[in-house]
Amino acid sequence: MLQKIINWVIYIIVFSLPLYLINFKIGWVLTNLLELLICGLFVFWLFSISKPIIQGQSLFEDFKGTVPVLAIFLIFFGVTVSTWFSNNIEISAGIWKGWFIIPLLFFIILINSIKTREQIRNIVISLTLSGVFVSLIALYYWLSNNLTYDGRLQAFYLSPNYLAMYLSPILILSLCLYSFVKNKILKILLIASSLLLLLVLYLTYSYGAWLGLLFALIFILIQKKDKKIALVFLFLFILIFVLQIPSQKFQGFMDFSYPSLESRLVIWQSSWEIIKDNSLIGIGPGMFQEYYLTYQDKFAFYPEWAVPQPHNLFFAFWLQAGLLGLIGFVWLLISFFKKIEPKQILSSILMGTMIYILIHGLVDTTYWKNDLSIIFWLITALNYKAGYLFD
Repeated sequence: MLQKIINWVIYIIVFSLPLYLINFKIGWVLTNLLELLICGLFVFWLFSISKPIIQGQSLFEDFKGTVPVLAIFLIFFGVTVSTWFSNNIEISAGIWKGWFIIPLLFFIILINSIKTREQIRNIVISLTLSGVFVSLIALYYWLSNNLTYDGRLQAFYLSPNYLAMYLSPILILSLCLYSFVKNKILKILLIASSLLLLLVLYLTYSYGAWLGLLFALIFILIQKKDKKIALVFLFLFILIFVLQIPSQKFQGFMDFSYPSLESRLVIWQSSWEIIKDNSLIGIGPGMFQEYYLTYQDKFAFYPEWAVPQPHNLFFAFWLQAGLLGLIGFVWLLISFFKKIEPKQILSSILMGTMIYILIHGLVDTTYWKNDLSIIFWLITALNYKAGYLFD
């Protein structure tokens, strides 16, 4: 009975990832609804396993032989040290809590709670429904012409890229549901959901997301050559890029004059200068904006001033989790990809999802946000559980 409650709360949390936007304070601690849900579940989960622990069962028994514990330790040790030496420990501690500790608690619950294929299916269904719900809200924004100054769709997120970074991994993960669903009506609904997600992703005009999706689908195609649906998606993305060729944005990318590309080049240059001066322990989570502005005198001009992140996943880890955090992150990725099971559709799709995160992460920070960090650790947990659940 307790496990059923835990399972349902997991599904609710996965569906409710955007609830991190509902912020409030408890005493002097700034938190949000998503964090409270995960903390509450963690306490309930500890209560549910208290008897086995008393009887001698290890809390981390399901980690043995599967999860690279040392790599995870390096990530969290690195970001903790970087937080401790931050110029603004309040800001850094908030990110340390919301983007690392809370996701770790959820990861521990998932690793210890996922025992069946049905649980994985229900988690992916919950995430897909979340993406569909967000997409429907986003379409309302589009129909209301509530767009950015350059005509891109961002809905209730801070930028179109954030919307794209949330929906893209959901779209890729939802592909595994085609192997679960047998009913024709449900398959039609699933196809409609995929097309809805694709439409909203198109309206974000996030080239980083499009490229990440394209590489992910190519990988899945290599692993599963008979997947006709993946071929259809591949054709659609190629068509989308072809249609973009006449656009001002695409032409700007070709000659390096588009504002977002121009600003990223300066941001990456600044990031490297900051890394050279703070290579060991980093600058602390959430401190990039402050350091970025202090380095402006080393460059002729800054095309963009409000830059909370370095627009590169690996730079972000090095700067905000230190060298140890970056090593742990790379180690975790290597361990993740070592678990490839070519004959296993779920494994291929999980790998494809991580490839998306890394490709898009070359031009954006596809981890450093509340919902994105949860998705990263969710994908990691599913990957380590899929090995024996889908043999």
